[in-house]
Amino acid sequence: MDIIDCNNHVKSAINYFGPSCAVNCLTDQYNPIGDNSDKLCQLCVSKIPGGRCTDSDPYAGYEGAFRCLLEAGEVAFMKHNTIPELLNGLEFGGLAINNFELLCKDGTRRPVGEYLSCNWGKVPSDAVVVSSAVSFEDRMKLQRFLQKFAERYPKTHRNTTQSIFGNPNEPNRNVNDQSNNPYATDQNNNNNRFKRQDYGEYNPYTRSDDNRNQNPNDPYNPYTRNDGSSNPNDPSNPYTRNDDTNPYSQNQNNNDAFNRDPYTINREQFGVNIDPYGNDNRNNYNPDSYGTNDNRNNYNPDPYGTNDNRNNYNPYSSGSESPYNRTHNVTYYEVFDLFESSPRYGIHLNLMFQDAARAIIPIAENQQTYTNFLGESLEIIMGIRQCPVGRMTLCVTSEAEKNKCVKMRTALKAQLMKPEMECYKGHSQIHCMQAIRAGTADVTVLDASDVYTAGLNYDLVPFISEVYNLEEPEYYVVAVGKESDPSTELTYLKNKNTCHGGINTAAGWVYPLAFMISNGWIRPYGCNSIRAAAEYFSKSCVPGAISTEYNTGVPYDNMCDLCHGASFRYCRRDASEDYYGHTGAFRCLVEGGGHVAFVKHTTVTENTGGKKREWWTRDNLNDDYELLCPDGTRAEIHEYTKCNLGKVKANAIVTRGGYGYNETHINAYINLFLYAQTYYGRKFADEFSFSMFSSPPPYADLIFQDATTQLKVIPPNKRQYSDYLGSDFMRARRIVDCHAGSVSMKATLLAAVPMILLAFLL
Repeated sequence: MDIIDCNNHVKSAINYFGPSCAVNCLTDQYNPIGDNSDKLCQLCVSKIPGGRCTDSDPYAGYEGAFRCLLEAGEVAFMKHNTIPELLNGLEFGGLAINNFELLCKDGTRRPVGEYLSCNWGKVPSDAVVVSSAVSFEDRMKLQRFLQKFAERYPKTHRNTTQSIFGNPNEPNRNVNDQSNNPYATDQNNNNNRFKRQDYGEYNPYTRSDDNRNQNPNDPYNPYTRNDGSSNPNDPSNPYTRNDDTNPYSQNQNNNDAFNRDPYTINREQFGVNIDPYGNDNRNNYNPDSYGTNDNRNNYNPDPYGTNDNRNNYNPYSSGSESPYNRTHNVTYYEVFDLFESSPRYGIHLNLMFQDAARAIIPIAENQQTYTNFLGESLEIIMGIRQCPVGRMTLCVTSEAEKNKCVKMRTALKAQLMKPEMECYKGHSQIHCMQAIRAGTADVTVLDASDVYTAGLNYDLVPFISEVYNLEEPEYYVVAVGKESDPSTELTYLKNKNTCHGGINTAAGWVYPLAFMISNGWIRPYGCNSIRAAAEYFSKSCVPGAISTEYNTGVPYDNMCDLCHGASFRYCRRDASEDYYGHTGAFRCLVEGGGHVAFVKHTTVTENTGGKKREWWTRDNLNDDYELLCPDGTRAEIHEYTKCNLGKVKANAIVTRGGYGYNETHINAYINLFLYAQTYYGRKFADEFSFSMFSSPPPYADLIFQDATTQLKVIPPNKRQYSDYLGSDFMRARRIVDCHAGSVSMKATLLAAVPMILLAFLL
């Protein structure tokens, strides 16, 4: 069987089997991203709305699987004792066990009774589970309770598996012999039923022909039976028994008398329940019928006096022996059986506990974990989650991101997701690109401009992108100013203080500088955008501007004058710098002395209106800030569609391309991230849960942007970095980057090499 989906073995079964009935294969648990085919539900037959292919389907459970085998399927997977149990029951009793065979792993077939030599593995029996928060002492109490409960109400009927296969002590045992079946029918084809009480010889409601010194003419003797010789119409005789009028008279047609009982409950089910506390005078015989005073020292069940010797018996006196105490006079009650389901509770087996169970055995404390309890069976369970890709290493650039990565790894492992995730910390995005190309890491999340660098210099390809509040994986680049500073406008920022998310970032650098250079507001100095910005702006915070990885030319200190990071974190292009990223640039505007911040269109809304608890965001309102438009005007924060610097692609996850491109690995990574967002893609987290798209204070946009709503797979034909980023971004990058045109130059040189070689050959 081929592995189609590392985190959804149902898809592998869909690809392998034909039309089937595997109940719950379309539920959220087994279809978390909602793309399972209904192939494994085609044989299910429930007509109840919403019940098909669920636990309410007639083909659900082992019993349902057997029914599916009889009616529609070709093979059924069940326990070794399922067929014997069902054939010994009520619904399938007419079937012969020889009509079925076991399919062995070696391709042979065996009779149903040879399951020891023909099976697909042994698994532990069902177990009672509790929360791990329950103390050991309480678990011990529960164990003793359940064990005593099982001993108090043990199995009282013959083992069905033993009956169907035959008992060595009963070699001639007939499977259809119902002599010991308390629910079998009698000679009149009536079901035997348990009665709550049997009065035996002294049942006052049964006929008796023996001589008990009774006065047959005494109209007040409760033990007198009236066969119609006395006056049946005498209204003063409450004990007159007339078989034609008494509803509790003996059934002359020898039918089941309980069929006429008005207190019978559930007539259609086996067994008769008679309310012992109801108004049935057979069950509520009051010996003191007319008296109001209970004189227990002079007990007389017949207040009117007769010569019946039974009246001399006082049940409250010590040492007296009752003539009722005879071996054949027994009080019977319905017996509860913990391990019985059918036929007492209907035709279905294994309700709550397995019908084949014989006892409840306590599990030792050192076995009370799922790994120790399952033992070797755990390997089988984990075997269906095998993945051709063993691990995926995510590269991050700061200690805060590393901590979030570790939490994410733990969360994914809790859901048994494959491939297993590992974390690797690089010192910069450039370092992560190098690590991925070298095989030390596998994936990382990059800004659109870094996707360009990764594709151009390291042959990395984007395969998943973030999606924000727009329909497509993209966002608007906006310039934000304070409402209280009307003198700042986008067309003239000479000597202004500016806040940028980072050097060579799409929203923080490429689009703003390309816009101003292309409009002639800034002297370009060729393609040296760092020099152009340093000489145009007064002070700025451009994280990474003095890093040799991002600025190979002259460092300009005023590009980091507004930055806030301490010690080695100062002006770093990662989360250790407080003013890094979109949120950091906006914070620079709020508290760092900036006049304008270049961010994405959702940044202001994310950090105003009390949405965050950090002190620098508490007093911020949307109305305190405005968008600076390219025409020199201003607009409200929500009007970003008409007041922006351009639209850029969202952040993307990248991996190896070029000669290291592996479709199997990329599909496994895609699968892992899509399942991860299904389980952990909610926007808000607490100390008891994990969220991919939120960051713990005081950080923001760790690994993924906090504005992310979902992850979207990039089509294979868009995984070349230039195809993903689009022509607008490529043009903007060439304006601000001296090396941006090398991609086209490289392609031209590669095309020219064969022509030069051909010229030499000629």
